[in-house]
Amino acid sequence: MGKILVVDDERDVQTLIMQRFRRAVRTGELEFLFAHDGQEALDTLRARPDIDMVLSDINMPGMDGLTLLDHLPQVNSDIRAVMVSAYGDLGNVRAAMNRGAFDFIIKPIDFADLEATIHKTLEACRAVRRLRDALQETRTAEAASRAQAARMRRVLDGSPIGVTIITEAGELVYCNQRCTDLFGASADTLQQRCAPALFRHVQERLPERASGPDALSVTDEIHYLRDDGRTVWMAMSVDRTSYENQPVFIVWLYDITERKEQAEALRRAKDSAEEALADLERMQADLIRAEKMAVIAQLIAAVAHEINTPVGIALTAATHLQTASEAIIMTFNGGQLRKSDFQDYVGTASEVSTLLVANIERAAALIQSLKLVTEGKASSPRSRVGLRDYLSDIVLAVQVQPAAAGHELMLECPDGLALDTYPGALTEVLLALLTNAFAHAFEAEPATAGAGDPLEDTIRRPGRVTVSVRMLGETRVELRVSDDGRGIPADIQPRLFQPFTTTRRGAGSMGLGLYAVFNLVTGKLGGEIDIDSEPGRGTCVILRLPLDAP
Repeated sequence: MGKILVVDDERDVQTLIMQRFRRAVRTGELEFLFAHDGQEALDTLRARPDIDMVLSDINMPGMDGLTLLDHLPQVNSDIRAVMVSAYGDLGNVRAAMNRGAFDFIIKPIDFADLEATIHKTLEACRAVRRLRDALQETRTAEAASRAQAARMRRVLDGSPIGVTIITEAGELVYCNQRCTDLFGASADTLQQRCAPALFRHVQERLPERASGPDALSVTDEIHYLRDDGRTVWMAMSVDRTSYENQPVFIVWLYDITERKEQAEALRRAKDSAEEALADLERMQADLIRAEKMAVIAQLIAAVAHEINTPVGIALTAATHLQTASEAIIMTFNGGQLRKSDFQDYVGTASEVSTLLVANIERAAALIQSLKLVTEGKASSPRSRVGLRDYLSDIVLAVQVQPAAAGHELMLECPDGLALDTYPGALTEVLLALLTNAFAHAFEAEPATAGAGDPLEDTIRRPGRVTVSVRMLGETRVELRVSDDGRGIPADIQPRLFQPFTTTRRGAGSMGLGLYAVFNLVTGKLGGEIDIDSEPGRGTCVILRLPLDAP
């Protein structure tokens, strides 16, 4: 019967193990004992010296699994420990093996692998105990030393662990079959080539050890390049004892090549995944930058086109005034100026001046909005802005976009509100939200003629977009961008702020606008953003911003 002590602070583990191994427990093949921390485990081991194996979690309250490993040799030097942890990185594995762990299992536990590990460990425990019994018999019964040595060799030859015995002078006294399999060489080759290497490892790890029979080394990892080109990794543990009336080192070698290869494969996979993630993040940043530049370029083109109208009218009016002025000057110089001529000129000058002022002011407003767009970068410095005038410029810049044609854009903002914030970042947010509203909310509908014959033209239903502002308490403002359009489908609403979420992928939309808006609002501006939408009843984007940005 194999006796196993399971150490885990999770109470459910006891139920799972007893359920999984109930048949082996009923038949008497296995017996399980349970402890919930390292100290309780040590108490159980002292009370039950017949326990063969410890299956212990690493992370536990009180005494953890690694500390328990340090105490095991003091309680029972024959016991073998298998560590279990959800943190299967190489650091945990190496720390456990260095402290004497026989094997390592990663959570979630594969019970088939656990069963195989238990049987392998129990077999190793039995082999080690048989070996220690044989060694003890040779020390205590010199008269029967030859027979006992033969028995010990038979046990070692059948052991699943590689075993070599090396004298303190570095001479190889014995190696079992498993050891020759590990090194891929005969016993003679081991004596000539492998024994010196093993002895160097022993000397490096036991420089200060006493020569008593109970002096044990820690477990460490070594690797060896075989003649066939394969690198074999082994966990090496060293005991110092007496054999055939001379002090020797017993070197235990356990094959961990497969585990090392798996760990290396995991490391390469992790590196590949991190590299792919970095590439994806760079691609997202590039796409977001491209989308921002496309929106800004469209706004600049629209504003520049709109400037041509007031500038053209102003130029025509100025030219007309110049012609009228030259005519009245010639009439005056010729002494033929009449009162009616002067009155006509004054009326013309008054009308033209009014026209000039109106169109120049309109052009100036458009230029101001264009300046706001071109300077509105997220990296612009923090400043204090009057919210109503600021939003008026944004609205004016968006109104001239082709997508806004035929729709109404309204601003509802009380006077006197000011924000100490990053106006560049806020400009990017508002431009993206307004452009998004006109691009997605109002979809053109096909026109029909009479008996259902479709026409080639489409009818765009006029819509309304409203930018409204109100105070929230004394430290925040709520800014809403709402429309009365078609709304957002319910199935994509939970993913609106995730990258590449869009309903118009085939129409050139990349789905990065709201992702960039979310990052700016919650990051640079220190605010919150929510979206309230119902299909067929419009959408409202709600920004809650602090009066003083962090």
